[in-house]
Amino acid sequence: MLQKGAIQLVRWEEKFVQDLAHIANDPRIADNLRDAFPHPYEIQHADEWIMDNERLDPAHSFAILYEDKLVGEIGCEIGREELRVNAEIGYWIGSDYWGQGIGTTALSLFVPYLFETFQVKRVFAQVYDFNQNSVKMLQKAGFEREAILKNAYIKHGKIGDLVQLAIFAPQ
Repeated sequence: MLQKGAIQLVRWEEKFVQDLAHIANDPRIADNLRDAFPHPYEIQHADEWIMDNERLDPAHSFAILYEDKLVGEIGCEIGREELRVNAEIGYWIGSDYWGQGIGTTALSLFVPYLFETFQVKRVFAQVYDFNQNSVKMLQKAGFEREAILKNAYIKHGKIGDLVQLAIFAPQ
């Protein structure tokens, strides 16, 4: 468990299934994530997600708790082969908890964990251009804007740019 104040990052457990299905089943969350994130988000999606993540050791994804209540998720994919020094992160916070600094705090806990556990040198995130709140959150957590990937995604029939931000391991 990683903790800072009322915010904890904990390993996924079966006890989170109902709460995960409930808070993740919000189209505003799915709108800001890749299409692999299902909507509607149902019990079987939550159950599969938790089972898949319980198997990973060390953990690649954590449940975000605020005052001991599930409010979101943060995770990563480690690059393969020559890109293994990279980790791409993804995260979401339940809409009832937006704007409270929970995401920034979760990032401040998760990024050092990635540098220590996986020995990556670079952690990056790609954000849809319309999600400026996520860009600001990453910047508050020390990420630097690295690139704008023009016409890089299509979401709901609209093509847009991806903002790529990164943070680097301490030297």
